[in-house]
Amino acid sequence: MDTIYDVIVVGGGPAGATAAYFLGKAGRRVLVIEKATQPRYKACGGGLSLSFLESQFPFSFDSIIETDVEAITYVLDEHSVTIPLPTSEMRMVMRDRFDAYLLAQAQAEVWQGVAVRKVTETPGCVSVETSDGRTATGILLIGADGANSVVAQAVGLRRGKALAAAIEVEVFPEVMDRFASNPVFIFGEVRHGYLWIFPKASHLSVGIAALHPKPGELQVTLRRVMSRNAISLDGFQMHGHPIPLYTGREAITTRRVLLASDAAGLADPFSGEGIRLAITSGRLAAEAILANRPEQYEKMIFRQIGFSQWCGLGLSWLFYHFQMVCFIFGAHNPFVTRAFINLLSGRVGYPTVVIRIFATLPLFLLSEGLIQLAGLVGGPKKRRWLRTRIYPA
Repeated sequence: MDTIYDVIVVGGGPAGATAAYFLGKAGRRVLVIEKATQPRYKACGGGLSLSFLESQFPFSFDSIIETDVEAITYVLDEHSVTIPLPTSEMRMVMRDRFDAYLLAQAQAEVWQGVAVRKVTETPGCVSVETSDGRTATGILLIGADGANSVVAQAVGLRRGKALAAAIEVEVFPEVMDRFASNPVFIFGEVRHGYLWIFPKASHLSVGIAALHPKPGELQVTLRRVMSRNAISLDGFQMHGHPIPLYTGREAITTRRVLLASDAAGLADPFSGEGIRLAITSGRLAAEAILANRPEQYEKMIFRQIGFSQWCGLGLSWLFYHFQMVCFIFGAHNPFVTRAFINLLSGRVGYPTVVIRIFATLPLFLLSEGLIQLAGLVGGPKKRRWLRTRIYPA
């Protein structure tokens, strides 16, 4: 008799591996189907909060950490600011090693190197057919197979999805030391988007992301800006990928199918980062299934992620329409920068950041006024002294 799985997970990335880990740990019979063979390259900046990982999993990720992040630099035109990060807050990973490591923790059967060709949902079960001719049947299915999800298309979900685009290159420049432990975000070079330079153990991950870019715009802009930073892309392969945008207006479940991560459109609306939301959605999918309430998954996603996504979209619109004003205010307002650090670590969502921005605006303006007045009376030394008293590290 053919095996009937409790849950079939399509996609062995962070969302699928997380769901498989918690479901398998609880004794569910799980099958993971991954079209690639892990470890495999995946275009991704790879920035993660260590405290977030520690809050989600009971095991260590130390063996796959590429670099520790000591500070983040933001650049807009001739303006730049470097913000020190708390100890042990941010880490850089390579997705090939990270994904393979996370999937290895799952107590699940894994089919690798095979793609899902067909998904059939019936009132009593869901079945999949793979590229090597195998068929699997499960009670439920989690679609964690990316922005161009085969599962979503098969069951009629997310047909009107909004997408941004990104390009990434792994390079080995002579200027590696300039960016060690210090990721850089560059704004103002592409409409509704940004570029990045992320340090890894032996190379840099550089890239660009934007909403609805013109054909060829990302490649040209990426080469131009990286050349300005003494980083040549000649001889290195560019990897492009879509970034989905979740609005909460589209269904991400059917009776027996739950979408997670990029398949559900879950990426950070401001930065496009997706690992944190992938892990969160995979965990929520597992929790809903283990509670025998898979129909509640969509509500759980909206409660924990959806409203924050809306606030993030609003903040993103505000920033990209008023970049200089927002950049100067945000970069030099320690109340806001602390909120963003907490956002990166998963401790707060975008609603908290928005509240912090508007709640601290009067205090920030008053503080800056006093600092500038101190500078006029006592000179630069007095200005620096007062700034350190008002904004302690």
